[in-house]
Amino acid sequence: MRTPIRPNQAGFTFIELLFVSVISVMVFGALFATFQYTLQLIAQSRAQLSALSLANERMEFFRSLPYNDVGTLTGIVRGPVANNQVLTFNNIAFIERIVIDYVDGPGDTLAGVDKNAILEDYKQIKLEYTWSVNGQNYNLALVSDIMPRAIETGAGGGSVRVSVFDQDLLPLPGARVQISNASATAPLYELRLSDVNGQVLLSGVPVDSNYQIVVGGPIGGVRYSTSTTHIADASIPNPSNPAFFVSEGGIASQTFIIGELSDINLTAFSAINEGSDLFPFVDASNIASSSNTAVVTGDLVLADTLGVYAPVGTAYLDAIVPPTLTAWETIRIGADLDPGTDYVVRLYVGDPLGGYTPIPDAALPGNVLGFTDSLIDISGLDVFLYPTTTVGITLTTADPAVTPEIEEIEVFWREGTTPRAGQSLAIRGDKITGTDTAGMPIYKTTATVVTDASGEVALANQEFDRYTATPVGSADLASACPGASFVHQAGVDSAVELVYVAGAAATLRVSVLDPLGRPVPGSSVRLDRAGYDVTQPTNVCGQTFFTGGVAAEADYDLTVSVAGFATQVTSPFEVSGDTTVTITLVP
Repeated sequence: MRTPIRPNQAGFTFIELLFVSVISVMVFGALFATFQYTLQLIAQSRAQLSALSLANERMEFFRSLPYNDVGTLTGIVRGPVANNQVLTFNNIAFIERIVIDYVDGPGDTLAGVDKNAILEDYKQIKLEYTWSVNGQNYNLALVSDIMPRAIETGAGGGSVRVSVFDQDLLPLPGARVQISNASATAPLYELRLSDVNGQVLLSGVPVDSNYQIVVGGPIGGVRYSTSTTHIADASIPNPSNPAFFVSEGGIASQTFIIGELSDINLTAFSAINEGSDLFPFVDASNIASSSNTAVVTGDLVLADTLGVYAPVGTAYLDAIVPPTLTAWETIRIGADLDPGTDYVVRLYVGDPLGGYTPIPDAALPGNVLGFTDSLIDISGLDVFLYPTTTVGITLTTADPAVTPEIEEIEVFWREGTTPRAGQSLAIRGDKITGTDTAGMPIYKTTATVVTDASGEVALANQEFDRYTATPVGSADLASACPGASFVHQAGVDSAVELVYVAGAAATLRVSVLDPLGRPVPGSSVRLDRAGYDVTQPTNVCGQTFFTGGVAAEADYDLTVSVAGFATQVTSPFEVSGDTTVTITLVP
């Protein structure tokens, strides 16, 4: 007979068992993790104590050596011990690096000059150890001074002073300085970091020739260029910075300039289509709304009453509504300003009925306060948020007898581009490593690159220099922003746009700049001679390109004019092959 199951009979349900299991896993998991972490701490502490014990033992070994034997096999201070080796202690592999230097103590220095002219007063030894525990790297260093038992004497050899500067010619601390010599009589390989003054000073360097120095590498996680000496060979017969000689008691000084690496991004096009709105003040038809201004004899000026000009006046031009817009670019102001007069330009949204609101600085930095320059960069303005805009200009005078005169305002934008895929470009920097046997320069940076389907090519980690991009093939360069030859700054990425067209026997590319060296867009450039007369505007880069119908002749007239500047005429002007010329206008 079976015993019936009673409702209050003791036992665990499945849910209770599952709950107990989860709690157990969490508790024992936490205990295991704590135990594992404790074991790691013990291993790390054991390794740290082993490294300290090893360092102290090795330091005592060096202190026990005769003073003249304290040195390394290929270091600045020579001795019987290897510069680098792996030592095993307590079943842990330690990588040992030994650096020994002579030190010029301050006790015999007066007014910055060593009184006995001996720079090797004593030796300083630095022991560095690195090891790995559980996949993590650790390090330890120990430094001590080793004093001679007798009075200081010259240790023999000479000194090397290396000075490292950045691109602004400021001392660069923390730079990696590698000095080496592969000779059989004085083998040397030392790696040091420049001090707060950007210098490395090594004393007691063995007398020998063909010492090499390499400066550069990462500094604080930042990539820097490399500068080096060169031993004359078949590749560089005449180095511009040759290997050097260390003489007995002499000081060999070497100076290097390095800079932060950055990228060069080149884009090649077959065409860049630009648009613009020109507001010439021949009358008031381009003005949507104004206050205390007038248009007089082709200029926008302050309104006057019986010869007295208003102190402030404002005019809002017609709205700019590009039919096609991919990027805003530049505003050019053609003005004539007497002393005490000025203008301020802002971009607005709105209309005469609802009023105008300036575009905020978050969208166009500086716009709320306004711009007073003749060239205003608006390339950062978002075309999706601001597909249209209005130029507002405020005129001011501190002298009621004179007024600012605005001849014209022109706004430029980009409508579209045609990428040039597969364009081969030869890239070359201006820095040289030396000359060949014919005396021709050997350039430090040269490369041949090909643009991708978007017409782009990226040159990563390039050092500061002036670079030139030259097309490989028969194409002609019609426009280059900022130029076919351009300055690449340290730590600043460069963006270069190049427009190429079909090659012709004779062409002319004209660049128009203001006195500050900035391109002047919208300039009128006329090239004429008997049988040829063509006038073209400059683009946003201040350039225009004449091709097709241009002949190699020396009797052209070249005329450049734009509002706000004096017209410049060059006559006669010669076109020969692919000619380029830069015209700097005078206000």
